[in-house]
Amino acid sequence: MRPAAFALLWLILTAALLRPQPSSAGGGWTRPQGHGYGKLGLTAVNTTSYHTLAGQTIRTARFQQQVVGLYGEYGLTNRLEAVLNFPVYRRATFPGFTPGHGFGDAEIGLRYGVVQGQWPLAVGVAVEIPTGNPTERGFDRQDATSFVKLPTGDGEVNVWTRAALSHALSRLPAYFTLEAGYNKRTQGFTDQYSAGVQLGYKVKDKAWLTASVRTLSNVRTPRPDRLASIGLGEGVSYSTLDLGVNYALTKHLWLTTNAAGGFGKLRNVYSGVQVTVGAAVEF
Repeated sequence: MRPAAFALLWLILTAALLRPQPSSAGGGWTRPQGHGYGKLGLTAVNTTSYHTLAGQTIRTARFQQQVVGLYGEYGLTNRLEAVLNFPVYRRATFPGFTPGHGFGDAEIGLRYGVVQGQWPLAVGVAVEIPTGNPTERGFDRQDATSFVKLPTGDGEVNVWTRAALSHALSRLPAYFTLEAGYNKRTQGFTDQYSAGVQLGYKVKDKAWLTASVRTLSNVRTPRPDRLASIGLGEGVSYSTLDLGVNYALTKHLWLTTNAAGGFGKLRNVYSGVQVTVGAAVEF
C-alpha cells in the first residue's frame, strides 16, 4: 500500500463517519391506532474537517457522503406505535478511490405514550441491527491493491432507550419537545447518552419552521484501542444545531428540508454542513 493511501486508511479506521440524525416526527405524541407517518429523505455532506478523539481539528482529503433514509411511525394502538429508521443506501467517497456503498444499520423499535393530553410523554426502546457492512472498502482507482475502509455499518447490535416530552402552546401555533436517550452498545464500544430540544412554529397553515439543538456524548472516556476496528462508532461526540422547514403540499403530503452543523465538543467525527431534503406523508 502506498504511503499516502496508508495514511488515508489510518485516518478512516480511526474516524467516525457522520451519521445522519433521524427525524423524530412525534416527539411526546404517538400515532393513533391505524395512522402513520413516513418520510424518505436524502442527506448529503461534503467536508475536509475531522475532529480527533482529543478534540483537535485536522484537514483531510475531501470526504463526501450521501444517505437515503427511510423513517416511519405506525400506531398499533392509541398509545403504542412502531418506529423504523433505516438508511436504505449509504455512499461515501474520497478522491481517487471507488465509493463505499450499501445498506446502513436499520433501527426498529416501539414507543409508548405514557402520558397524553397537553403534556404528552412518550418512552421508547429501539434496537439497531447490523444490516450495514462494517468491512466495505473503497479501492484506489490507479492501484487495486490499495484501499481505504468506507463502512456502511458498525457491525454491532445496540439498544436505544429514549424519552420525549412535548407541549403545544395555547396562545401560539407553536410547540416544543425535550428529548433524552441512552445507547447501550456491544462489541466493546462505549455507551452513549443524548439530549435535545426542538422548537416548532407554524406559518399560515402551510409550513412548520423548526429549530433543534441536540448533543451526543459518551458515558466515560472512550477506548482508543477500539478506534482502529471500525470507522463508525467509538468515541463519537458532538452537538448540532438544525434548522428546518416542513411545507404542506396537501393535507397529507409534506416537503421537508433541513440544514445542520456541528458546534461545541466534537470528538472522533467529521463535521460540515449537512443538508437533508425529503418528502413525508401522513395517513
